Amino acid sequence: MYRPVSLCVVFLQLFSSDQIFAAGANISLETLDEVGKSTNETSSPEYCAATEGPSQLTTTIHVLTLLVSLVGNILLITAFVRMREPILVLVANMAASDLLVAVFLIPRLITREIIGSNAFLVHGNGGTFLCKMCTFFSDISLSVSTQSLVLISVERFLTIWCPILYKKLTVKRRRFLVVSTWIMAMALHSPYFYTFRLVAANPKNPDYQECQPRWDPAFDHQSAQLRYVIFLYVTVLLIPLLVISVLYTAIITTVRRDKMASYRSTKGAKRCKERNRNLQRMAIATVTAFLICWALFIVISFLKLFSPNTVPKCNNSFKVLDYVSRVLASSYCAVNPCICF
Repeated sequence: MYRPVSLCVVFLQLFSSDQIFAAGANISLETLDEVGKSTNETSSPEYCAATEGPSQLTTTIHVLTLLVSLVGNILLITAFVRMREPILVLVANMAASDLLVAVFLIPRLITREIIGSNAFLVHGNGGTFLCKMCTFFSDISLSVSTQSLVLISVERFLTIWCPILYKKLTVKRRRFLVVSTWIMAMALHSPYFYTFRLVAANPKNPDYQECQPRWDPAFDHQSAQLRYVIFLYVTVLLIPLLVISVLYTAIITTVRRDKMASYRSTKGAKRCKERNRNLQRMAIATVTAFLICWALFIVISFLKLFSPNTVPKCNNSFKVLDYVSRVLASSYCAVNPCICF
């Protein structure tokens, strides 16, 4: 009788930390806001914190994202387990990484909207451990997801440009690539185990603690955090986006120049045309979804990082854009399964 209630309480406590927000995010926007805030505070006594959108609307969006992500990604993984198709290995890996967002990040965002607080309710050594681990597992998912998208685009590129190399992509090699994406993601986010800790965020209430990154005393917090966030944005978002865009552009250009069209029968040409059309749709949908969910977030983030003085203070239009960018980024974990289906 008491056990389910206790598990629910612990679950809510785990997701009430002030962890860095970004879906799939996972490159924490809370950390970015902290960098921008400290920069603004040194140059101006006025700082206007980011304003959240309507609580009910935000909660509804997060709940829908959670449901779509859970159902869609679980179905993708189930399809891989049942079909055992080699081509689905990377898709299943991406689905598994998106599930981390659905499990570790989205419930925390929902909880924050419901209780209206970022307080971490578990204190002491146990709270510090949960602070580090929950943030770590939430944030590595975006890195794994973007790496999987890159590998999928490479795989599709090889089917068009070099079918011989594509045939050498055995299941064993695909599994090695899957493992490498997780190792790389964990290595990129390994500083979390040092930086994230419980911090007393309210001087008037010593019991109020938030899960925040702190680089001191080993490093200067502001400069180290700025460099690390820039590093994550470049490696986890910008480079994958560039690679995916280049590869899919090459794929679309190639399939439109079908050199074998004159040698195919009418039926074969129709089948090939339909296959190429589907491939182009998938390529365009993949890049477009990535841009829609992350472009605005990246632009606003870099403004806060590199030119905080140009960020409009207390401007309603900018706050709306900032809010929309956060919602779009957090919904990315539900977009990939929709595209794949």
